[in-house]
Amino acid sequence: MLTEPLDHSGILNFVAKYIARQPNAPVSDYAEPWRFPLIESQRAGADDVNRVTFVWLAASPSEATPVSVVGTFADLCDKTDLVPVLFMDRPTRYRAATVLVPAGQLHTYKFLVAAQPVLDPINPQRTVLDNGIEWSRFFTQRCAVPVSFEIWELAILVRLTNEILPFESRDAQRFMNLYYFTSDKQAHLSTLAHAYRLEQPIGAANFIDKIVAREERHRLIDYKICLRIIDGLLRRRFPGLTPAQISKEGYLDLYAEMARGAVDGWDVGQYQNPNYFLQILRRHTYMGAFSHPKYGGNAGAAGWAYLEEMFRGPAGESCFNWRRSIELPLGTSADYLG
Repeated sequence: MLTEPLDHSGILNFVAKYIARQPNAPVSDYAEPWRFPLIESQRAGADDVNRVTFVWLAASPSEATPVSVVGTFADLCDKTDLVPVLFMDRPTRYRAATVLVPAGQLHTYKFLVAAQPVLDPINPQRTVLDNGIEWSRFFTQRCAVPVSFEIWELAILVRLTNEILPFESRDAQRFMNLYYFTSDKQAHLSTLAHAYRLEQPIGAANFIDKIVAREERHRLIDYKICLRIIDGLLRRRFPGLTPAQISKEGYLDLYAEMARGAVDGWDVGQYQNPNYFLQILRRHTYMGAFSHPKYGGNAGAAGWAYLEEMFRGPAGESCFNWRRSIELPLGTSADYLG
């Protein structure tokens, strides 16, 4: 495991907004606690490595209780000590440690406070392992490992998002195949194995899986309830078929009903308005297809490349020159870090 020197000013600028609260405050008292640990692109330039900064809020600047972190990002017997974050060369209440972790990974961790294991009191992401023990959790950029949904839920989500996105036409599919299989694009496609396995090269379902684990955690319950409702009603409509096997027309009929807010067989006792869920789904789907690939969607920047191809000026020049604004290796900018 590689550790990095602390960016004291950067950490203070970040935590001052989000965790400047009283010691031992509940997670609900912190601003956007899903931002912790802090995960950043590696400043040295390698897009396959992230800087992960763990932060602990001590009772006072003079608090001397030793704090360290252990996790699956290193050997579990290899603890990393958190050190005081300094302001004008004087210690603050914050303790931190920065480690380098490969992109595209999912990890569990705990703090050791006076050698006693403690869950991260800020990060709301937690998971219970097979042995019944709960750990804090984080994932790095471009992670393609499911964290929010089960496989059956992802299979439905893939079909739902596929019918929303503009990549189903013959011309769009021809472009996507050419883009993905052009030899000079292969270095950019590290997330595609999982996307193809889910039959969705653009990765919008993976994006949704990640955004409801962090930024839009409050929407996870909407997906859990509605995907279960949709699974049941589709199985009743198409006996003998799984939702993944149902035709495009079956999903288009479902969409039309959801848009009207009246779906035959929808359990309004569990979720009253299917149109509201459809709006959430559409918003997340387009965000995933056209946001930065580090968020889990837009695999290999294929969504941006599609827009680049579709929107051209009178002389044939693209009106969407995304490469100029994006860091290497996807784009050509030497200034933007992603």
